[in-house]
Amino acid sequence: MEAGSGKEEASRPVLAGKRGSWARTAVAAALALSFLLLAGCAIEEERQLVVGDGSGRRLAVLDLPDGRFSHVFRHSFHLTPVEERMEVEGSGTIRLYELRYESCGVGMPTEVEEGFRLEDGVFVLSMSREFKSIPVMVSPLPGHGVVVDGVFHPFTDWTPIGQQLVLTGRTRPRFHFFRR
Repeated sequence: MEAGSGKEEASRPVLAGKRGSWARTAVAAALALSFLLLAGCAIEEERQLVVGDGSGRRLAVLDLPDGRFSHVFRHSFHLTPVEERMEVEGSGTIRLYELRYESCGVGMPTEVEEGFRLEDGVFVLSMSREFKSIPVMVSPLPGHGVVVDGVFHPFTDWTPIGQQLVLTGRTRPRFHFFRR
C-alpha cells in the first residue's frame, strides 16, 4: 500500500503543475484580451434627463449628448418665450446656468447673479443654481417642454395639462469603442 500511495503522491504534483500551468495560461489570455478590448474602447459618462410623474413613476429618459437641455415655456403674463438652460452635472444634479427671455418687466428677474446682458433683443441672465429635482406643473400655454439636442419634447406627450412632472438628472458609465 505504501508503494501505491507513493505513486499517488508523486503524480499529484505533476497534475497540480499541469492545472497551475493551464490556470496561468487562462489568466494571461484573459488579461491580454482585456487589454486589447480596453485599448479599443473608453469609458465615458452618459448624462440623461429623467422625466417622472408626481408619484415617482418614470415616463421618459432622454439622452443628453452634451449634458445640456433647456426647459422652455411661455411666461403666463407676458406670453413671451422663456428658456432656462440647464446642465446635468456628474453627480446627477441639475444646474441652471442661464435664463433667456424676450421681455423685461413684471415677474421677470433682473438681479445680476453672474452677469446680465442683451443678445439680439433677448435678455440673458447668467447664474449657477443647483437642483436635485425640478417639479413642473404642465402649462395650458403651448410650447411647454424641454429641448434636447435641438429637438422639442412637449410635456403633454407624457401627461395632461395641469399635472405635475418631475425632472431629474442621472449619469451612467458608457463604453465607447473606437473604430479603426
